[in-house]
Amino acid sequence: MILFDFDYERADTLEQAVALLARLQGDARALAGGTDLLPGMRMENIRPGLLVSLSGIEPEAPQVLADGSIRIDALTRLATLENSELVRRVVPMLAQSAHVVGGNQIRQMGTLGGNLCQEVRCLHLDQKHDYQFVAPCYKRGGTCCYPFPRNAPEVCWSVYMSDIAPALIALNAQVEILGETGTRRIDVEALFTGNGLKPLALSQAELLRAVLIPAAAPGFTWGFHKSTVRGGLEFGMAVLAVALQLAEDGRTCTDARIVVGAVREGPVRPVAAERSLIGKTLDEERMEQAAADTSRVVNPLPHHGFSKRHLMDNIRVHLRRTLARALQRARDQEAGR
Repeated sequence: MILFDFDYERADTLEQAVALLARLQGDARALAGGTDLLPGMRMENIRPGLLVSLSGIEPEAPQVLADGSIRIDALTRLATLENSELVRRVVPMLAQSAHVVGGNQIRQMGTLGGNLCQEVRCLHLDQKHDYQFVAPCYKRGGTCCYPFPRNAPEVCWSVYMSDIAPALIALNAQVEILGETGTRRIDVEALFTGNGLKPLALSQAELLRAVLIPAAAPGFTWGFHKSTVRGGLEFGMAVLAVALQLAEDGRTCTDARIVVGAVREGPVRPVAAERSLIGKTLDEERMEQAAADTSRVVNPLPHHGFSKRHLMDNIRVHLRRTLARALQRARDQEAGR
């Protein structure tokens, strides 16, 4: 139950929604699926005076553009993404990352843009505080950090949990953003600040309009893995996305993008580990070394009962397996399987 009053307006267009958000100067929030916003309001982490509903805006269907890239409306439901024949054929890693988000009820309501713009999480922030944590934390405007008491006031070590963001970053996707002055386009990777206090590089009056994913070149292959305790229905302990470009021999790596999610304030790319694969033959030893290097460089935050050592081991083991699956996928494609 939400125990405070707020107003509600239903926008007919994204432009109208942006105008309403701009007029309220931070006292309004856009409501798409509501699977992240409404729980935050229930915990009173945020208390907007106005909800601007986007439910009256019909999303465009995913489409392939003239240059071979795919454009997906940010209001597309996650269930539509995971079941779209076009998405599953052209960008199957995106379809898989949408499929592992929560349960079916969440995917029927949640949107692509909402999943990317979700708030960071920590055990202190995401619960009521009338029985245990009385003083607010830094994220809530207070003067303490309960999980990490030695943190400075400008440091909020909380975890960004999107399953889809790592896949889009690995795919070198861009996001189209609508604001008061028009539309701008940035890499999905640039959407995240790495600062738990303000995790997204968006103003209060900006909304995601679409995601654009470039066409895959010959020799492209991919791997994706989400670690959870129950195998689904929950936020991940670590999310791994891998995109590899292979030479004609099917074993030499000409480009690599590795993204680790659900362990820091935003998705992390281990650039040195990526570079260690480029120009090299992808054998078991090299992939294992890249996975080990990644587990150290990412420096995961202990979260939701998982220790730092456990998360490092999880990343090391599953990234090696994900790289191996990506290589095997390329061999299967070449063999026509």
